[in-house]
Amino acid sequence: MTLFWTLLKIEGKLVWKGIDILIFGILFPMILATLFGYVMSRDASVNGASMFEMSYPAVITIGVLATGVMGVPLTIADYRHRGILKRFQVTPVSPLHILFAQVVIQLSSALVSFIGVTVVYHLLFDYDMIGSWGIFLLSYAFVVCAMYSIGIFIGSVVPDQKSANLWSSVAYFTMLLFSGATIPYEVMPRFFQWFMDIFPLSHGIHLIKQVSIGEPIQPLFISVVVLVLCVVLGLGGAIKFFKWK
Repeated sequence: MTLFWTLLKIEGKLVWKGIDILIFGILFPMILATLFGYVMSRDASVNGASMFEMSYPAVITIGVLATGVMGVPLTIADYRHRGILKRFQVTPVSPLHILFAQVVIQLSSALVSFIGVTVVYHLLFDYDMIGSWGIFLLSYAFVVCAMYSIGIFIGSVVPDQKSANLWSSVAYFTMLLFSGATIPYEVMPRFFQWFMDIFPLSHGIHLIKQVSIGEPIQPLFISVVVLVLCVVLGLGGAIKFFKWK
């Protein structure tokens, strides 16, 4: 336990020194929340909820996407590139220690983003959730697990920084643009919604939107299965194929 906390403290200092986590993980979602608050309609349009109300669950996933799918794998790949992981290999530090420390640090910024976006919606635009906050937070945690599992898998198997940048960028930008996080899913043509449903984050946003407006999640069985598969395959693959160098 002492080993893990020492590693966590060092990792935290290194990660929070970077400006990327502040810009993409925290400020960008808060700026987008402010923009949506001014431009989104307050008239009920989807299951009795307005476009403004439906935008909140989508925007809070941006911080998760930035930290989980970009932050975690890029940091691990950078350590592999600089030979840090190779040095860790001959110490009592295990891949689980390294991965879990990165998740905890990156998750702290995702939670700051979540709180910031929530404050913007509540204080500036009087957002009031229709559904249960308790179930919503559990659903949000489920989505976090799925997105971080994808990032952990990428960081564990890519051979170098170039590959990490490529795959993290592909995963991040495609899901940022085509999962409903920035462009509302509800305004897209039906044929394009089918394309958006390819991406795991789309299913995560469907789930937390459904919960946020107080609707049952049974119709989203496929979305739940997709997210479970992300967790199982992502974490399982990361542990099995983790590369030290």
